[in-house]
Amino acid sequence: MQKVKFGIYKVLLHAMLRLPDFFYSFLFAIAFPIYKALHTKRAYGRVEKHLKNARKYIETQDKDGAPISLNGAGVNCAGPLQKVTARDVFRGIFWDALDSYRGLARIKSTTDRIVFENEDIIKDAVIECAKIGMPIAGISIHQGAFELMHRALCRYSENVQLITDSVGDTAFRDVLKELRSDPHLTEYHPEETGKLIRELFRTKGILAMVFDQGKNTKGNTVTLFGQPSTLYLRLPQKINQMGAGIVIFRTFIEDSDKRKPHRKQKIVIRFEKYFPPRYEAQGCDLVADIASEVERWIAEHPDQWSWNYHQNFVV
Repeated sequence: MQKVKFGIYKVLLHAMLRLPDFFYSFLFAIAFPIYKALHTKRAYGRVEKHLKNARKYIETQDKDGAPISLNGAGVNCAGPLQKVTARDVFRGIFWDALDSYRGLARIKSTTDRIVFENEDIIKDAVIECAKIGMPIAGISIHQGAFELMHRALCRYSENVQLITDSVGDTAFRDVLKELRSDPHLTEYHPEETGKLIRELFRTKGILAMVFDQGKNTKGNTVTLFGQPSTLYLRLPQKINQMGAGIVIFRTFIEDSDKRKPHRKQKIVIRFEKYFPPRYEAQGCDLVADIASEVERWIAEHPDQWSWNYHQNFVV
C-alpha cells in the first residue's frame, strides 16, 4: 500500500510542479481569501501581529531622532517592513515553496534562475577547516526558496549531512526525501543527532540545517525586532565548540515586484559570514551575532520569511 501511495504522490507532485505560473497565480487568488478567513485567529493573525510589532519597533527613535539600527547592524529597514502586508508574506511563502520544489525537481526554467553570491566565503571556509581536519556547518533560515540551500551545499562537499524534521505521512515523506536526494547528501532525523555528529567529524563534511524553527527541541533565547524569540543554534554551537567552522547563508528573490513575471525573478543564494572554529572561546557571542544577521535578513526581505510559524516569537 505504501508503494502505491508513494507512486501516486510522486506522479501528482511532478505533474503539479510543471503546471504554468498563471495556474498558480489563479490558485493563490482563489485560495488565499479562504485561508485568511479560516486562519484569522491562527497563522494569519500571528503574521499580522508580528508585522505590527516589528513596525512599531523600527519606528522607535533614539535620542538623536534617527531610526534605530537592528542589533547594531545599522540597517534602515523602514521601507520593506513598513510596506509589507500579511498577504505579501503568504504570497511569498506560496511562490518560494513552488520555487523550492521545482528547483529540487531540476526543472530547468527554475534552476536557470538561481544565482550564487559570495561563494568565496564558503569555499575559503571549507579549505581553512580542511587544513585543521575539521568540518563546517552551512546554516540558514526559512526564507526564500530555502529547500534549495541543502542541495546547493553539495557544490562544495561530497559529504553533506542534512538534518530535517518529518512532515506528512510516510509515503509523502519518502517522496520529499527522494526529491531532496543528491549523491553527496545524507538526510538525518533530529533524533539521530549523535550519529550525525560522528559522521560529520569522520568525513570532515558539511552540516546543513535551518535554525529558526524547531520541534521537540530546546532552542536559544534571542531578541528579534524587540520581541523575545528562539533560534535553534545549539547543534551548530556545539560543533563549533568542538572545532567546526560555521557559514551562514540565505536565499531570497532578488526582485519580488509583483508586476514582474515570476519566471524572470532571480533566486539568489548568498553566503554571508564565516564564524571560525571555537568562535566563543575568542570572546565572541555566536548566538547574538547570528541573531543580528537574521534580523537584518528578515528586515531586507520581510515578505519572504515565515512569520506565520507559531514558535517564531514567544508572545
